[in-house]
Amino acid sequence: MVESLNLTQSVDQDNQQFWNELCGTQLAKSLDITDNSPPSLKRFDDWYMNFYPYLNRHVQFKELHGRDVLEVGLGYGTVAQRIMEAGAHYHGLDIAEGPVQMVRHRLRQNNLEGEARRGSILECPYPDETFDHVIAIGCYHHTGNLSRALEETRRILRPGGKAMVMVYSAYSYRRWLLWPRATVRYFCWDKLGIGAPGVASAEERAGYDVNTTGNAAPETVFVSAGHIRRMAAQWQECHVYRENIGAEGVFGRIDRNRLLATLGPIFGLDLYCHLKR
Repeated sequence: MVESLNLTQSVDQDNQQFWNELCGTQLAKSLDITDNSPPSLKRFDDWYMNFYPYLNRHVQFKELHGRDVLEVGLGYGTVAQRIMEAGAHYHGLDIAEGPVQMVRHRLRQNNLEGEARRGSILECPYPDETFDHVIAIGCYHHTGNLSRALEETRRILRPGGKAMVMVYSAYSYRRWLLWPRATVRYFCWDKLGIGAPGVASAEERAGYDVNTTGNAAPETVFVSAGHIRRMAAQWQECHVYRENIGAEGVFGRIDRNRLLATLGPIFGLDLYCHLKR
């Protein structure tokens, strides 16, 4: 138990340092965004929502009006601002201070109501049954304990409350093409009960998340839809959808919208998990 607690604290500390640089910093640089003014952030947000057009299906912003909503993992604050503009009672939680400050900046700059704080979903600082919705895009697979993150999410939701959690797919085209041995190993554990799922290498982690100094995210796990459903056994509902195709290699020469509609639902990079307490 003590060993597990120490490991969690170590991952949290590493994540605090790594994710203090906003997720999206390199994108902002590629767009020549050098400040956090309203026009600059709008340019970032427009690119982001256009590149991930399916987000509006998974985060139905109009449904959030008047609801108590927690977003976990804040990044550049794009989703946070849209949730607040939809009229939700917004709360944001992130392991690192940088994303928290970005969301607070957006709050002040746009005269929006809400609050953001630093903390870990693994020891979520909110009481039982506080929220109607929890939204976590691209962060639970970095926590070091995905199962615990889902347990805490369920705890803080009210009965009938909903969570939308995005995690990396273990069976995406990228893993089959670039890390087939790791993917087969996971398949044997996941489908056949043989061996162990394995730990993602630094190279594989860097294939998904790197900071501006070229360092990979300190912790990343890849999971299957079946694995998520097993972890969500106590939830009333669990629906999993595959999305997202990168722009690397040959995919950069093919219409991405066509790829999203055809290859995405089969071998997409991400799993969008809709859960109901």
